Parts: sequence; C-alpha cells; structure tokens
Amino acid sequence: MAASLEESEATAEAGRGPTREAGRSADGESGDHGWWPYVLPYATFLVLSEIGARLPDAADPFVLLAKPTGVLALIGWFWRRGAYPELRGENARIGWWEGFQDVLVGLVLTAVWVAPYLWFPGLRPEPGGEFDPAMAGAAWVGTILGLRLFGYAVVTPIFEELFIRSFVMRIADVWNGEGDFRDQPIGRYSARSMIVTTVIFTMGHAPWEWWVCVPWIVLSNLWFYRRKSLPAIMLVHGVTNATLLALAVFGGDLFRNPDGTPFSFWFFV
Repeated sequence: MAASLEESEATAEAGRGPTREAGRSADGESGDHGWWPYVLPYATFLVLSEIGARLPDAADPFVLLAKPTGVLALIGWFWRRGAYPELRGENARIGWWEGFQDVLVGLVLTAVWVAPYLWFPGLRPEPGGEFDPAMAGAAWVGTILGLRLFGYAVVTPIFEELFIRSFVMRIADVWNGEGDFRDQPIGRYSARSMIVTTVIFTMGHAPWEWWVCVPWIVLSNLWFYRRKSLPAIMLVHGVTNATLLALAVFGGDLFRNPDGTPFSFWFFV
C-alpha cells in the first residue's frame, strides 16, 4: 500500500509552501495560526446539531436543510478567501482508476461499519431516534431523503475530512513545537497522527458507534497515507455514507434479526 519514495517526496513538496500561503490569505495576517477554515465549519455543525436537538420535532426538516447549507456556506466563504490549497489544482484531481479504487475502498469500509451490528445485535443502540424520512409527511419523503443524502454523503465528508485529516492529522505532528501545521504535507504517516485522529474521530460519534469508528478510521487512514489526497478520502467517506443511506432505503429485506424480523439500517443514518 505504500507509495514510492519519489511519489511521497513529490507529494510532500507539493503540500508545503502553497498550504502556508493560502492559509495566510484566508486568515489575514501572516502570523495567524490558520485554524479557522478547518475548525469553524466543524464547530458550526456541532452547534447547529445541538440547537436542532432542542427544537420541536416539527423543525426537523428545516434543521436538515440548515445544517449542511450553513456549513457549506462557511466553507465556501473561506474558499473564496484562498483557504484549502489541498483542494485546488493538481491536488484536487482524481483519475478514473484511482477514483474507482477509492469507491471500492468506501464500499469495503461500509461493510466494516455494518458487520459488527449484524453479528452482535447487542451492540445496536436502543430503539427510537432513528432517522425518519417521513418527518414532513409522505409527500415529502423524496425531498427529505435528498436533503439527507446532501448533508450525510456530500457535506459531512467535506467538513469532517478538512477537520480530521487535513487539520487534526497535521497539527498533531507539530503540537508543542514551533512548526506550522500548514507546512506539513498531506497524508504523511506518523504514529502520533494515527492515534490522535483515531481518538478525535471516535469521540465525535455516539458511544454505540465507537466499536466501528476505530477500525473505520484506522483503515481509512492507511488508505489516506497511501493516496495522500484529501479529495480521495472525501470520496471514500462519501461512498461509505451514501451506501449506508442506500441500505437504509433499499436494504430492508437483505438481513434478518435473530427473531426473524427484517434488519433495519435506519439507525446508521
């Protein structure tokens, strides 16, 4: 899975200078730390989620729209100010063969996420709280599913990978030092970055998901260390989430619970 030495060095060089310069233009003065384009979208999603959880159920469709659009608008604002060089130019291009591999990895990681709950029913969360595509009435099911797909499989992989794999992974390697995380290449392996991203990603999910968060982030990190491409890992993440939603919609008869009832995938999404 390791890339060649030449490819790694070339990628490392490509990930250095432009990252620092774009971070400066996004944050203003050259002395700024460059955190905001990565931290604020993630924090905004968490805040909007907390607000939405305290609103009446009737507001759920509006929250479903507000969370991804608000986060994406903030990312767009930073983008226009020059942030995210790792998503620009050659860094953003994915060849068809590489993209095909990314899709396959995303599908394999979907199985990693689902399998433990099929094999060990006791790991599943308590009933209640599953996503309800009929929250706005039967006539709006298609729209609600489209909004969920947009937020879950498009926007979430963008802001979460910007935070976890571009920010947390790189800042872990310079924490308590004098380096700038923007000078660190994308997707460079270190034991510290593996451990820190695993912990942060896992803690960002509900406790019942921790069983699958750890293998998912470790395996996807290994793929990221090989690919050294943020758009590639966003694609992997998006495929996993889109497949989970597709299983919830279309996979009700694929598996059975021990009592013979159909296994529902809705608690995943």
